[in-house]
Amino acid sequence: MTDAYIEAYGRSLGEAYANAAYGLTDLAADLKNVDIQFSKKLEVSGYDLLNLLYNWLETVLLEMQVEQNIYSKFSTQVSKKDDTWILEAECFGERFTPEKHHPKVEVKAVTYHLMEVIEEQDRYVVRFLLDL
Repeated sequence: MTDAYIEAYGRSLGEAYANAAYGLTDLAADLKNVDIQFSKKLEVSGYDLLNLLYNWLETVLLEMQVEQNIYSKFSTQVSKKDDTWILEAECFGERFTPEKHHPKVEVKAVTYHLMEVIEEQDRYVVRFLLDL
């Protein structure tokens, strides 16, 4: 079994979560060949920030595996309503084609193992493990 441990940063939670999604997609395919042909709005929720990160990354992974969409840019906002964290995103990319996007590794699953969301003085740091 092989894993990838990814760390992403941002000045806000939204930026850190956007960079986490970029890290996931960049691990799976060559993003420099992705042309922005469409955007898609996604919304996920979670009962805490770890659950929100997990649900977000799982949604991005399903977009790649099931919908065959590859995104190279993410615009995200994170907010809290009552006891629920909400992530609203606009994802920019195109349909995945192996000849153009040159798959790197197959990401099988997002895991909670070693997952962290840390607020530092001037940035947020997220860390997560992917099962390859």
